[in-house]
Amino acid sequence: MDFGLSFSYIFNDKDWFKKVALPALCGLIPIIGQLVITGWGLKATKNVIDGNEQNALPDLDFGADLGRGFMAVLITIIYSLPVSILAGISSGLFAWGSSEMSDAGRMIPYILGGCVGLVGLLFAILVAFMGIIATANYVAKGRFGAAFDFKEIFALLKRSFGSWLLVILGQILAMGIIAPLGIIACGIGALFTLAFGTAVYSHLLGQAYNKSAPPAFGEL
Repeated sequence: MDFGLSFSYIFNDKDWFKKVALPALCGLIPIIGQLVITGWGLKATKNVIDGNEQNALPDLDFGADLGRGFMAVLITIIYSLPVSILAGISSGLFAWGSSEMSDAGRMIPYILGGCVGLVGLLFAILVAFMGIIATANYVAKGRFGAAFDFKEIFALLKRSFGSWLLVILGQILAMGIIAPLGIIACGIGALFTLAFGTAVYSHLLGQAYNKSAPPAFGEL
């Protein structure tokens, strides 16, 4: 994993500013704009997977990027559903315990709620990894069903766990630190840094997939 390349590759493109600015401007469109930025970034992921690490920054293709972004968000939502269900059950148990009048009556739902909450937390950590791998597998294969090939997704996670951990750390850096910096420059600045952070994260995602994918037949 080349963490520095995920930043520097952007500036390798002489048209980098235009290529980042156009998706950023699309971000002015509520909801749809965010999907476009996501789909645009995943095109960079596909470029890296295809071996174009140095020149991965993509052009904007509004319709295709919107569709790709929608599918990626849908994958994330589906993976998040079990965690949401467990969180709901845990909250319900705590609410039940709060309604009990006696201390003894509260204990059982509180214990059950805590256990379910702990399982939900552990499952959320697993889903955090599986969700990004599923998205990368969808991008690499070009099939929505590839995001739910659990045997392959677990194999990718097992083959290079450290690479996927770096992707999550990179996501925190790119989307949690770099992207909000644009707030200093108000609206357009925030959208520009969001697009920039997406480009950084997407490159790392492609790198991690290449590290985890089994070698091609001719490379064995």
